[in-house]
Amino acid sequence: MKSVLTFLSVCLLLVTGVFAGDVSEVENITVGVSSGDPVEIFTINGSITVEEWDSDQVEVIYTITCSSEEEMNFVTVECNTSSGIICEVDYDNDWNRSHSGGVDFEVKIPSGIDLTIDLASVNGHVSINGGKGEALLEVVNGNIDAENFSGELVVNAVNGNINISESPGLRVVELVNGNIECVINALEDDLELEAVSGNITLDLGFNAEVSIETISGEITIADIFNAFITKNIVGCSSEFGDGEFSIDICTVSGDISIID
Repeated sequence: MKSVLTFLSVCLLLVTGVFAGDVSEVENITVGVSSGDPVEIFTINGSITVEEWDSDQVEVIYTITCSSEEEMNFVTVECNTSSGIICEVDYDNDWNRSHSGGVDFEVKIPSGIDLTIDLASVNGHVSINGGKGEALLEVVNGNIDAENFSGELVVNAVNGNINISESPGLRVVELVNGNIECVINALEDDLELEAVSGNITLDLGFNAEVSIETISGEITIADIFNAFITKNIVGCSSEFGDGEFSIDICTVSGDISIID
């Protein structure tokens, strides 16, 4: 799987922001998949939306939007369907910062097949509702939403907000600037929530071994957890719970709230 930093280093000189232009082109690809097959989507300017459907196939619909037919010629979407589906947006060497354009993806995945999912956007939102297997979600500028994913889930963002709910396989959430909100009623393994500059809110519905630390921020914990907060010159911290799995939460600059 590509890391978001590698993706950013390749694309940074091309990024100008998503453009709502008046020329568009829509393509549709449908491919059969088996357990473990990859579903990988990489876009530069554009959103990625993934939902379940009752089928053993993956459907990818992508829309290229540009300000003119000429600029449309600079944008290519390359999709490999030899095993699963891997789609990546490519820009011609003649593309420059004066041009604008984007590619949005709408993806439908089988509800009952484990897949290896990798979704990344430089400028745009990424969302997934449902799905099974393993998933890596990454953005540079944009929000990430994940709900009802069954399996190991890792989420990384540079600038944006992250919202996760009802995904017990969540393992890692990392954010530089923005806010993290998680609703967790069960876990299948340990979890790490980290933000550099931003707030973290965890709606916790079960017993876990929770460790919290912030350097420049405040900690608030619902009374039901009977937690004690320690404050010192380098920040504040807290520990509570004795569940099977651990949840480590930390921020450099931002508040941490645990609610029920």
